Amino acid sequence: MIEIYKITFPDGSAYVGQTRTGMKKRMAQHKYHPCNHKLHNKLLIMPSPKIQVLSSHHDQETADEEEREQILRLKDPINIYANGHPIQKNPEAEKIRNNRWSSRRNRRLRKKYPRKPSGYHVCSWCWQKLPVSEFHTDRNRSTGLASRCKTCSAHRQKKQIEVTQNGGTASEAYFWAKQECQQLRQTKTRPVVSVYERG
Repeated sequence: MIEIYKITFPDGSAYVGQTRTGMKKRMAQHKYHPCNHKLHNKLLIMPSPKIQVLSSHHDQETADEEEREQILRLKDPINIYANGHPIQKNPEAEKIRNNRWSSRRNRRLRKKYPRKPSGYHVCSWCWQKLPVSEFHTDRNRSTGLASRCKTCSAHRQKKQIEVTQNGGTASEAYFWAKQECQQLRQTKTRPVVSVYERG
């Protein structure tokens, strides 16, 4: 028998999967042999989610179709794929991927193509389009700017102090700070902003 199950967390997010070995063994696999790291992190922070078996099937194709339908019904899915296809594909992903200079390009060749700043950058946590002045500098990144804005960075540091003083770890503080900043997102897709353009 193939069981379709659903794991619901207190923050409203949920995960749908299927198992042949029973829920007890399947939950142990999620905790100790994670294939979905987002689900694994949530199980560490929220160890007592609501677990329910939605249906049982004998046929694998029927089970796959039912799992896909259940995943697409979720408002805040933890699943990344449904039937082998990404379920939250950003239609502007190609633009995001191509808005930076190629890593293969040699620094000596870059001098032939001078870059001018566009004046804006997008925070990787809150997805807000902000002026470049709202980001710290980071020489290790191709854009020369940090991925998080100053507000999100300050919130992460504040959360780390708060959690560690109460006996928590830095990874837990990072997780909670990221969750809180992601709730500020006003769009479902990340805005496409090129920090540098060809002059």
